[in-house]
Amino acid sequence: MRRPRELPDDLRQRAFTRADLRALDLAEDRVQRRDIRTVSHGVFLSEAVGGDSLETAVQLAQVLPDCWISHFTAARLYGWDPPRWMGEGDTIHLSQARESRRRIRRPEVTSHRQTIHRDDLRTLNGVRLTSPARTWVDLACSLSEMELVCFGDHLVRTPYFGFEGRSEPYARLGELLETVTRVTGVPGRRRALAALERVRVGADSGAETRLRLVFVDGGLPEPALQVPLHPEERRTRYADLGYPALKIAIQYEGPSHFTPDRAKADHRRDNEFLAAGWIVLRFNERDHAEGFRSAVRQVREAIARRQS
Repeated sequence: MRRPRELPDDLRQRAFTRADLRALDLAEDRVQRRDIRTVSHGVFLSEAVGGDSLETAVQLAQVLPDCWISHFTAARLYGWDPPRWMGEGDTIHLSQARESRRRIRRPEVTSHRQTIHRDDLRTLNGVRLTSPARTWVDLACSLSEMELVCFGDHLVRTPYFGFEGRSEPYARLGELLETVTRVTGVPGRRRALAALERVRVGADSGAETRLRLVFVDGGLPEPALQVPLHPEERRTRYADLGYPALKIAIQYEGPSHFTPDRAKADHRRDNEFLAAGWIVLRFNERDHAEGFRSAVRQVREAIARRQS
């Protein structure tokens, strides 16, 4: 069998159509060779490019006119993980302007038509996608209010540059408010407005957000976040949550806290709070699994003890 003509480097790195082949004087039946796969009707990709659905989404957004990546696909492109129960790993979400004449009709794509503001779009990896704030609003139709608050807390938290390679949050509270205020006719907008009232800066994990929300829903005062042991000192220990006026420190410890080195560091941190006269309460995955019922009771008892 005659060996097919090698694809040009440009086509080996991106999605292409039969028109692209014709422009390069390549036969259209070249797409039938084994080194080419069909990613959508009339859209092809060299096997040199990986077959992950996220990579496919990027390729489709580059070749399809007037569209951008949105919803859960945008979230995944930013590196965020949608809730596991959504099962959205292989779904590709693309959006177009409402006035666009050509609508995306492809079985592997969930298409959306949106009214979009220029501030709602970003460019990442050479493709357009919704901004973090607009992605948050778009997901309001699929997530619960608590999940939206967790997601919102994640967007506005101050990152640790040494661990994450960035120093700016994905979005600020004001940006979330501006976005949800100007967007109308979007499913879930009312839920996003309700969730925004509960979004706070300072939660480093979804579990910390859920712990705070459970406390408030259980009738406890809302705890402060990232509570310093000695506010006047530049380098001091912090509690994840707490009531500084009552000297109650609350720590949530995920799996990373149970390595030997991390456990030793946590012990030293807690000892400093204890030596300064604080009550220290530590919660973990087992507390999370039971919906933090014991945590609410224990915090309520600690507050009562301080106030007596």
